[in-house]
Amino acid sequence: MIKKERMKNRNDINMLITYECHSGNFVCANASGEEFLEVIKEQFKEKLDELSLSNTPQVEFIECILPNSKQTDKWYRIGFVCAIPGEIIHITITDIDKDVEESCYKEHVSSYDKLTGLLHKDAFVREVEKNILNNGRKVDAGEYALIYFDIIRFKAINDMFGMAEGDQLLKYIAGILTQITKTGSVLARLDADRFLIFTHHVGNELDQFVESLIDAVTQYKLPFKVSCNVGIYVTNEALLTVDAMIDRAVLAQSAIKGSYTSKYNYYKESMRKDMLGEQEISGIMGKAMEEEQFVLLYQPQYNHATGTLVGAEALVRWVHPKKGIISPGIFIPIFEKNGFITKLDLYVFEQVCCFIRRCMDEELPIVPVSSNFSRHDIFMPDFVSKLEEIRKRYDVPTKYLRIEITESVAVGGSQHTNEIIRNLHKCGYIVEMDDFGSGYSSLNVLKDIELDIIKLDMMFLSTDSGTGKGGTILSSMVRMAKWLGMPVIAEGVERIEQADFLRSIGCDYIQGYLYSRPLPEDEYVELLTKSTININAPHLDLNDKLNVSSFWDPKSQETLIFSNYVGGAAIFEYQNENVEILRVNKRYLQELGVNLTEKDLIKSDPMRFFDETNRLIYIDMLKRAIESGEEEECETWRNIGLLSSSEERFCIRSNVRMIGKSNGSYLFYATIRNVTPEKEAYLKMLNSEKRFKMASEQAKIYYWEYDVATKEMHPCFRCMRDWGLPQVLFNYPESVIEMGIIPQETAPMYRDWHTQIDNGVKELEVVMPLTASNIPFRVRYTTEFDENGNPVKAYGSAALVVE
Repeated sequence: MIKKERMKNRNDINMLITYECHSGNFVCANASGEEFLEVIKEQFKEKLDELSLSNTPQVEFIECILPNSKQTDKWYRIGFVCAIPGEIIHITITDIDKDVEESCYKEHVSSYDKLTGLLHKDAFVREVEKNILNNGRKVDAGEYALIYFDIIRFKAINDMFGMAEGDQLLKYIAGILTQITKTGSVLARLDADRFLIFTHHVGNELDQFVESLIDAVTQYKLPFKVSCNVGIYVTNEALLTVDAMIDRAVLAQSAIKGSYTSKYNYYKESMRKDMLGEQEISGIMGKAMEEEQFVLLYQPQYNHATGTLVGAEALVRWVHPKKGIISPGIFIPIFEKNGFITKLDLYVFEQVCCFIRRCMDEELPIVPVSSNFSRHDIFMPDFVSKLEEIRKRYDVPTKYLRIEITESVAVGGSQHTNEIIRNLHKCGYIVEMDDFGSGYSSLNVLKDIELDIIKLDMMFLSTDSGTGKGGTILSSMVRMAKWLGMPVIAEGVERIEQADFLRSIGCDYIQGYLYSRPLPEDEYVELLTKSTININAPHLDLNDKLNVSSFWDPKSQETLIFSNYVGGAAIFEYQNENVEILRVNKRYLQELGVNLTEKDLIKSDPMRFFDETNRLIYIDMLKRAIESGEEEECETWRNIGLLSSSEERFCIRSNVRMIGKSNGSYLFYATIRNVTPEKEAYLKMLNSEKRFKMASEQAKIYYWEYDVATKEMHPCFRCMRDWGLPQVLFNYPESVIEMGIIPQETAPMYRDWHTQIDNGVKELEVVMPLTASNIPFRVRYTTEFDENGNPVKAYGSAALVVE
């Protein structure tokens, strides 16, 4: 971008006007510009409006004829420099001398980048040399810094969103640099996504400037986190060329390139010495692979609950014929920098395929083996196809191969990572995430990435064995993973108390020195032949009838219904006859009749409300729901007295359905209704009915109910007991006539009675014989009518006539 100071120093620029976009004000830097002010306002209004609305920095030149103070028309070049989008536009008015025009234009083209308006490298070097010459004392005192940075995975941005979006990002960064740098700073686009800054900043001020730059870059709106790593060289008394300064800033940046925790790095002289070792390693790595100096070790994975071997992770070691074992901590970071890591990772995957093929051919026991892949691998356009090409070459089923990625792969690129994982799933691969919990974005990873298995970083238990905060965090992570349907493998387990704690919180699968160190292939084969194996990983079964995961989405329709429309509802976990509420709505609290918040209830033990009898009734319902897979119901009395010394008894009707299960733990969806008033009324009626039954026994009265519309008869308990009637008689009275309860000689009269009832008679009474023994009874009928006067029911009774 053409800086204001640079414009002033150019001999051919003789007028400068500043336009403030928001206020519409014009400010002339010199008197000669004022004579063109009205012409600019009138003739270039649309151009200024267009640039004011731009979201990116702009540089544009227009040649035209303008009248001047000498009342003559002359050619001028009007320059519009929008350095701060939407805020300031610098307008330059330059005399055009046709004799020097061509050379000035060529100078501009050769000095400035067409896309961003920043300097090219050669021009940058020239400008920095001038600064050093003019400010030698401050440069020697370390008051200047040369800063280099580029965008992390810029190629992936171009691949996923297109070159046009990548160009917009570069222009955005150019605008940010122009906006936040000091007067006198020199800016350049080195090439592609690489930028240079030479600026006057000291100490903490320099840190703040770099942090503001990094923060501004991350604000670019894209469904992909835009990040950069920055290398800084601070000037000193050493007489270095500008190119040497650039090299040192690049070296400082390369030490943290791709890191999401270290955003910027200062150059230290020790880096040059380390670089010699890096160059040496880079020089021999190709030969090392040709000579198969990279060897595989297999670290077994066990189910601690059963002692069975369930899998292994392939680890690579470099055994040099002269230097001995070269630590992965040394060569892996170097390979990640120079790109050789992808070749190494594919080599390891091929060795794993070759090993499993051998096991299949020799009919050896087989468990799945995990191969590690870095972010450099995942962002290869043909990553999945390369894996499939290798796998098919050895004809190995995908069930024996697991793809392990690190958490950093997902940071900022979940959309692309999910696309890769979906393609892996289509091919049948299981995808694991390594070092879960070691990064700052673990929860986002669980939310956004479609993983199958997570591997826990055991740093949480490095100082305690499940007794402190580490154990609490680990337990929560296992629970989250479990109900998201992702099995958990804990790695780095070294002590039996760690393994026992992990099993107690539901994490059975472990990897570490407690069971085995990483083994060479021959020792691992021996282990396979002697071990009990099981290749099935733990899993969570979810009920297909419900979209269970939506219950945890605050924006889902299920959550809306759960919170507002279904009455009292809760989601809880049941294990070993213990219940833990995970989620509850306000209606649930209202139905219980307690003055508590959802948070208070979740923290409490819901089973303490039950006495032993009602607790057994409730647990029996849960067991029935687990066995049937259907909705089950029960009514239980609960003693609730949380806020006072007195307790109240409530009768709660519960309906539950199991919606998930995992390793002896069950997830339930429950609705409740407080039926205490109904229950008390029923008990009162039951007591009344009991007394009525006793009275009817004494009076020898039989009674029944007749439904006019359906012709159904519902007899009393004495009718059923003494006369052998069922609970419901259909096609009444014909059914009772056929049974002989109504003698044949009185059957016509009894039929006529029901015809009269159907037609609306209010009451009927007669003494008639009943049963085959022709015992006399006084039979009565009373009819009930609806609001329109139509007969609905008739209530009959038969009392023994006592002579």
